[in-house]
Amino acid sequence: MNTEAIFPYNLEVISILAIGFVVAGIFGYFSQRAKFSPIFGYLFAGYLIGPYSPGFVADTQTAEQLAEIGVVLMMFGVGLHFKWQELVKVKNIAIPGAVIQTLFTTLFSTFFVYLLGWSIESGIVVGLSIGVASTVVMIRVLGDRNCLNTTEGHIAVGWLIVEDILTVIALLLLPELALSLDGDGFAMGNLAKPIAIALLKCAALIGITIFIGFRAVSYIFDNVARTRSHELFTLTVLGLIFGIATGSAYLFGTSIALGAFISGLIIGQTEAKHQASANALPLKDAFAVVFFLSVGMLFNPMAVITHFPLFIGILGVVLLIKPLIAFLTVRALRRPFHTALLLAAVLAQIGEFSFILSEEALKLHILPEEGYDVIVACALISIAINPFLVTLAQRLSRRHAEKTRVAVDDETLTLEPKTSHAVIVGFGPIGEDSARILEEMGITSVVIDMNVDTVAKQKKKKKKAVFGDASVEHILEAAHAENANLLIVTTPDVTTTENIIRSIRHLNDHIHIIARTLYTSDKPRLEKLGVTVICDEEEARRAFANILSGKLSTSLTYTSI
Repeated sequence: MNTEAIFPYNLEVISILAIGFVVAGIFGYFSQRAKFSPIFGYLFAGYLIGPYSPGFVADTQTAEQLAEIGVVLMMFGVGLHFKWQELVKVKNIAIPGAVIQTLFTTLFSTFFVYLLGWSIESGIVVGLSIGVASTVVMIRVLGDRNCLNTTEGHIAVGWLIVEDILTVIALLLLPELALSLDGDGFAMGNLAKPIAIALLKCAALIGITIFIGFRAVSYIFDNVARTRSHELFTLTVLGLIFGIATGSAYLFGTSIALGAFISGLIIGQTEAKHQASANALPLKDAFAVVFFLSVGMLFNPMAVITHFPLFIGILGVVLLIKPLIAFLTVRALRRPFHTALLLAAVLAQIGEFSFILSEEALKLHILPEEGYDVIVACALISIAINPFLVTLAQRLSRRHAEKTRVAVDDETLTLEPKTSHAVIVGFGPIGEDSARILEEMGITSVVIDMNVDTVAKQKKKKKKAVFGDASVEHILEAAHAENANLLIVTTPDVTTTENIIRSIRHLNDHIHIIARTLYTSDKPRLEKLGVTVICDEEEARRAFANILSGKLSTSLTYTSI
């Protein structure tokens, strides 16, 4: 049954979004309940509405067009959250580890694929595709086990940052690899010059966009932010993302994915980065699901049966060879056994960037469709069993520690100690008074404000400030509200205050809250939310000063963040 039987008025997009989101939601939910990654459910849902399964068949070409939006937004997210600081902290293990693992995985895969009669360039693409692990899966698995904010978690994040960089470079070089093919074979001599040209293009693109684009984007955001229009700000964010992505691809001949990554790098340097991320995040999540649906739709299980030796070999590389290389590399860098074992386990999977890279190679006719199908099948299996592999690794680590009578470092099991501070929402007269009093008491405060000029002034004074809507959890996280002991909400609108309080309760249920209201009649609404102290407009400024210097100062303990 195709889309025309259900939607006779040329509504392919509506059919994919309606049926796709429903099916993806159902199977994503059951995957989550079964302790799998939701990605597994999305991929399986895509297969069910694809041409290789009975029943409803969504339009594949339309799905691919929608999936491109998902690719752009995912790559934008990678660029936006790219932090050199995180990489620098673990550079001595993350950089050599990721490079060595990717190199040997690619070499082994290329050799194996070539033995099966495939081309060398196909082997290179397969190796690069399965060499990168899924950030989504890794963060979920480590987060569920309280390992994300640990030494091992930081190393894993840094490791994946390096893999992401290598993937971006690979995306840049794929078109040049396609042009370097000599007839039906691979000619290394034809590739050297295009690689050099591509790297020069990349350097020029990054230089122009970072140094010139940053100033232009900052100017645009500053002026749009002053309008206080949420819709206009969101529209500006999306316009810049897709404008920079497509403009880079058109002017420099790079992939649109690389352009999206660079747009994230540029916006990530502006004061508006947190609010931009918050506004783009819902769209990114939605179209990421469409991307995984489109990948699942293209999965042909008959290719696995027809090319079963290739499937078993590639799956073996993902589940055995790749983690073994990671384990040996980490041990060679003189890291503990449990660190090496946990990293090896969490890297034994492939995901979103594997699909992006292999799909790009498929479009360029570097990778056969059967190779793409095998990569998707390996991703499905590795994503499904990865949580169990990580659990097994933790158990083996404990047994190894007992046998060697060496206690496992607590960092692998517990979160880092929390620091405490105050978060001030709104930096008008009351907010300024609160910050001054807190400073006199030796308490660090972080300001959240929707006025971009206010935030800029605070940062010039070397104060901590975040531009954005405090009712969005992502903005609260940027202010480290999950570790705060006190929240001061100075906004007069009670509905806005309620939204802020509900958002912070998801992050920090034990935080003390001081809130302001215009009317005494609004106090019961905030009392229901567990606000510690409520001040109405008439008494607000005087009460805030008295409360901060008296009532709460003796009951709270603060340290700097």
